[in-house]
Amino acid sequence: MARRGVPGGRAIDVAFFENAFLRVAGAIVLETLAFIVWNIGTRSPIGVLRDARAAFRDGRKLFAGIICTIVGFIFIVAASILIVPICVDPDVDFLPAELFTLLVALAIEHLIGNDVRALAAPPEEPSAPL
Repeated sequence: MARRGVPGGRAIDVAFFENAFLRVAGAIVLETLAFIVWNIGTRSPIGVLRDARAAFRDGRKLFAGIICTIVGFIFIVAASILIVPICVDPDVDFLPAELFTLLVALAIEHLIGNDVRALAAPPEEPSAPL
């Protein structure tokens, strides 16, 4: 392992910081994917309520909503699992680290969420000319 330090000082384990950085970056990516699946950062609260009401009227929409919720929670749990090993004291350090990654992921979803959802959507059929 690469160790750097000043003479007479404590050595810094570079591999630990690289591992921690990659874990935090991976957690941010996974949480961003969860927010993109949930469409949280770009939808108004009224739109969410309207979609929820419509989902309870249509079984297919309700099933799709349940699947999206499960997939999003899987991404959040995977991100949390990535964060736990880098917390020195998980009882104290986990919550601030998780909140930081969630807030960064929410900001990223707000910036790129619509573009990613547009890329993932099926192409629209061209309408017939009148």
